[in-house]
Amino acid sequence: MARRRKRKRPVPGVLGWACLLLFALLTFLAALWVLRPVKVPPRRVKRPPLKIERMERRAVGTPRKRPSPPAASEGGKPLATIIIDDMGQKPSLERKFFSLKVPLNFAFLPYAPFTKELAREAHQRGFEVLVHIPLDAGNGERVPGLISLKMGKEEVKTRVREAILAVPFAVGANHHEGSKFTEDMVHTRWLLEEIAALDFFYVDSRTTPRTVVPKVALKLGLPFAERRVFLDHKPEEAEIKKALERFIHLAEKEGGAVAIGHPRAVTLRVLQAERGRLQEKLRLVPASVFIERTWRRP
Repeated sequence: MARRRKRKRPVPGVLGWACLLLFALLTFLAALWVLRPVKVPPRRVKRPPLKIERMERRAVGTPRKRPSPPAASEGGKPLATIIIDDMGQKPSLERKFFSLKVPLNFAFLPYAPFTKELAREAHQRGFEVLVHIPLDAGNGERVPGLISLKMGKEEVKTRVREAILAVPFAVGANHHEGSKFTEDMVHTRWLLEEIAALDFFYVDSRTTPRTVVPKVALKLGLPFAERRVFLDHKPEEAEIKKALERFIHLAEKEGGAVAIGHPRAVTLRVLQAERGRLQEKLRLVPASVFIERTWRRP
């Protein structure tokens, strides 16, 4: 009996191979589409409405009437201003600075426990109030309300506005720490754009020699001043007295100067002891007056 021959399966032709390849390609593309990363639109940060307790009642954005600046030195004495930073933490000590009978300025940490109470009190006693905005120093320090270099534009501006809302009667700002932040042109611009939008002035605390605050402020037309002396960088009586002498010398030499101190018992003692000499040699004024007299619009 003859064996039955097996039929050979037909080999797919060119058209068959093309169909198979097309099917495989379509399957691959469909899988890529299903597994594609979904882009979530960035969450828009809603800025809080601005309701600031102001020293002057005027609409936000309305420029202050700034006189054409006369010479910084008036009546034979150079203008000068002293800012006490880090306020809002030690009520009993900080109130003693209010009683010095020296026209100081007080910069309050926005979220310190006694900021609202003491800022209102400082304003009632006739002192100028500033916001002491915590900025990234690159040292890992955690301060409530810290504005970091990792934040985007909207978050930076929202944090600035929230900090200002937290300090009653503030008319200007400076910064806490911030050595890394104020070296960054982009983030510093976002910060100062919001300061300018709220019609505040700014005092560059100069916590780094590479600060870009003056450069950015000039571009924005933002009134500003720069710290020239830290009074109590070395918190010892002899060192603070030397710093005060340097402050007087710089003010006389340059026609004006800004000094920054801190609410320390030793700083209080030296200011009490030296207030007569300070007022004899300098015309101590609020920070806003100092800037009105010394700042030149570009």
